[in-house]
Amino acid sequence: MKENDKKTETEEKILDAALKVFARKGFDAATTRVIAEESGYTEMTLFRKFGTKKNLFDEVMNRGNLQIEEDSGKLSVLTDIKDAGEFLRSFVKTLDEFVFQNFEYFHLTIIEDSSTIKPMVRITIDNLTEYFSKNFPNKEIDYTSFGYSISTFIYYLNIDRYYGRKATFENYDESLDKLVDILNCMLENKKIKG
Repeated sequence: MKENDKKTETEEKILDAALKVFARKGFDAATTRVIAEESGYTEMTLFRKFGTKKNLFDEVMNRGNLQIEEDSGKLSVLTDIKDAGEFLRSFVKTLDEFVFQNFEYFHLTIIEDSSTIKPMVRITIDNLTEYFSKNFPNKEIDYTSFGYSISTFIYYLNIDRYYGRKATFENYDESLDKLVDILNCMLENKKIKG
């Protein structure tokens, strides 16, 4: 199946189900029987549409890549903001929502195929680094590490959010606000409070 092909409703439902099952179980533990049950179709239909489990996985990844590329423009529009605190607040909230809306895909790429997401993360981090070093120069900050710290924190927040857990962070919004406050203090060389 070519990525430019228009997917049928059946194929879309199977791809949605496959993403959920692959993200929960990983490629090896996911079975076509479970994917078929999750989609509401038979294994025969799954194989007729995709041929093999590997083809189905590849199609899930291709579809995810296209969606991420399409959605990533939401992050670049924020670079017009010149106030560090305002930018951080907007960026963290936008990145958080972006990760949550695409969490199963992000999670799947991390557990199964991190090579797929590395270029996208790298571009985002490079853009963030360039933006911060140009607009908020601070020789004491490694902006690449700064960007990865933001991304990692948001990913871990979203693991709990996705699974409905509150074990790691009691109050989700307060955790995001605290992250923004800490990052802003770093940018302005201020002491971090409490």
